Amino acid sequence: MIRGQGAAGTDNKRDCHVSVQEGSSIEIESKYMGMFGDHIKSLVQRRLDELDTDASVTIQERGCYDYVVLARLEAALHRAGMEQLSDKMAERSPLQRRLRRSRMYVPGNNPRMLNKAGMYGADCLILDLEDSVAVDHKLDARYLVKNALQHLDFGGAELWVRINKAKAKEDISVVKYGSPHGICLPKAEDPEDVVIMENMLEEEGLDAAVMPIVETARGIRNVDAIAGASDAVVALAFGAEDFTADVCGRRTQEALLYPRSRLVVAARSHDVQPLDTVYADIADVDGLREETMHVIELGFDGKGAIHPKQVPVIHDCFTPGDAEVEEAREVIAAVEAAREKGLGSASLHGKMIDLPVEKRARRILRRAGMS
Repeated sequence: MIRGQGAAGTDNKRDCHVSVQEGSSIEIESKYMGMFGDHIKSLVQRRLDELDTDASVTIQERGCYDYVVLARLEAALHRAGMEQLSDKMAERSPLQRRLRRSRMYVPGNNPRMLNKAGMYGADCLILDLEDSVAVDHKLDARYLVKNALQHLDFGGAELWVRINKAKAKEDISVVKYGSPHGICLPKAEDPEDVVIMENMLEEEGLDAAVMPIVETARGIRNVDAIAGASDAVVALAFGAEDFTADVCGRRTQEALLYPRSRLVVAARSHDVQPLDTVYADIADVDGLREETMHVIELGFDGKGAIHPKQVPVIHDCFTPGDAEVEEAREVIAAVEAAREKGLGSASLHGKMIDLPVEKRARRILRRAGMS
């Protein structure tokens, strides 16, 4: 039962406005009314029945998908006093250790971008509730991300949600129904931040991994403890823009060498993946390639993206060349042949293959998608 009025939505393409108040009616304004009016009414009425509530609903529709209508309806009902969302958890394949070369951030309150996010081949999609969402639209974004996770096909991408640290409980209580693979925790500064997040996920019944984003001086100082705070942590991400602002520095490779290196060492020491920050200049492809090759040399496993055209550049950088792959295959073949013969060591072209060489070869093959 609602106790007041509520509204949600934007004027953007592929979106809609939904307003609700006490009553029992459904009114729709749409240039597609003849084709989809009855379908939208049925969709809305079915959701109201599932939520066991009555409302007078007005919808101004702009060619949006069904999940957008549902998301805006639920957000409007929340604002009108609906106390608790009743829903089923989406089914999702379990998280696995995998390549995370690219993680593309997608604004969580933009249906047009969410609709297309799965088309670009990013290894990870970060559906964002934090920096890319205006304060007044945070609640709307929660419901839109939840419904997008439930209804959209994102291809083979691993699905993460970046929450608002100060509103973590509110964010997770809604997006949990979309069953994301993981939660990105921004501005992680202490191991306690991770423990609190882990406990919150358990309380909400969401079996999800945690990716702390380390982007302050305090966070870099405590990064080793953050990396080892919980088995739920599978990756550490670096946030250069906030870090640079926090230390009053400039974003240069030299200035960021220390925090990046410290994060890589912490991640590797706890067997989690180190992931680099985004490159903000979308038009500068050469700069993106240069920075990506630089962080690969430092030991990073992946890099953030804020635009689809950055994804193939990042993937190309992280994909080993043919000669490198062939050498790695020869190394592993030699190691496995030696083990089959019961030998304690292996050699290739007259050189001993020690454990670091084997590990490097296996890592190259993983980056090439061959193991």
